[in-house]
Amino acid sequence: MSAHSPLAGMIMADSWPMARVLAGASAVPVGHAIDLAYMFGEEDDARHDALLTETRRQLGGCVAAVEMALRLSLAHAPAVATALDAAPASIAWPVLRAQPTLISPPLMAHMRMRAAVALMLRQYGQGDLEQMGDASDERLPSAADPDLGAAVAALALAEGRWLMPGGEDQPIRPDLPAELFADLLWTVAACLANAVQRATPDDEGAVFAAFDRSSWAVLADHDEGANPIAQADRLVRQLGEATDDPSLIGIALDQRRFLLFCALAARRLRLPTTELIAILLLGPVRQVAALCRALGGSDADYRLLLLTLRPVRPSLTDAAIVAAAERYAGLRQSDADAAVTALRTPVAFRTRLDHLRGVSPA
Repeated sequence: MSAHSPLAGMIMADSWPMARVLAGASAVPVGHAIDLAYMFGEEDDARHDALLTETRRQLGGCVAAVEMALRLSLAHAPAVATALDAAPASIAWPVLRAQPTLISPPLMAHMRMRAAVALMLRQYGQGDLEQMGDASDERLPSAADPDLGAAVAALALAEGRWLMPGGEDQPIRPDLPAELFADLLWTVAACLANAVQRATPDDEGAVFAAFDRSSWAVLADHDEGANPIAQADRLVRQLGEATDDPSLIGIALDQRRFLLFCALAARRLRLPTTELIAILLLGPVRQVAALCRALGGSDADYRLLLLTLRPVRPSLTDAAIVAAAERYAGLRQSDADAAVTALRTPVAFRTRLDHLRGVSPA
């Protein structure tokens, strides 16, 4: 089957929430189409679980914030601003809900990872400033540290922004990586421009010019370093040689400093922190096992890690953890190191190699 097959005949005949997503979307990868269908399915769908709900919250909140920034930036074009003032207060999010294929696969993947982090911090626990200021282990940075206190506080505040309560249309700071922010920005700008063009069909050139100018202005003001993952990486860099302490990773996990734990582990394994987080929260369990073994984790450490990940991995039942722990006991250090080495290569290389292995004769 083609990776870009529309699957229209087979899926639309079933009860899947696919018909609206697949209409006119034959170039959308199958996996992405399925993600979109379940994410924007019926509100009472039993599969609309916590991760889907939080992903919509994160995506909708970022869309709302970008739309607000664009509306404010369009003050230099009174005619366009007036047309938007006459339109509904929220334009982009309803459009994206109706046309979810406007959301790119990389943006969706980032929002799912961001939602998983938020769920993890909310259910597993977020190390707040008071706790960080009175750390039970002096090897961890605290808010009272004269050198690292500002970085610790910045991390806690950034985590708090991702945890802010609210509905899908409540703005959240869109502290995405630059390329994903640009993706989201131009998508929202297109939604707004389409609404303005419908209201003022004779001013198409002015509409293009206005949105081009405002979009670049909003893009120039973007700070991708404000998100909590970047803040955790910054804190680890400031720790310097202290990160060489092999016990620090376990201490961070024990004290519910999840993003600090991830940043420390990523530094040790020479992986991007975002990729390590995505594996821990959303990736195959075998990759979680490889990461743990490559870090020198014991059988008990692996069981503790799986228990920690339960808030975002409901499939990790007691029986599943027992079975995973048995497999982990047979995982060799050399095999884990090889798996992590593979993870250091570009995603494009790995996916194409996996494809070739799957279609090539043995």
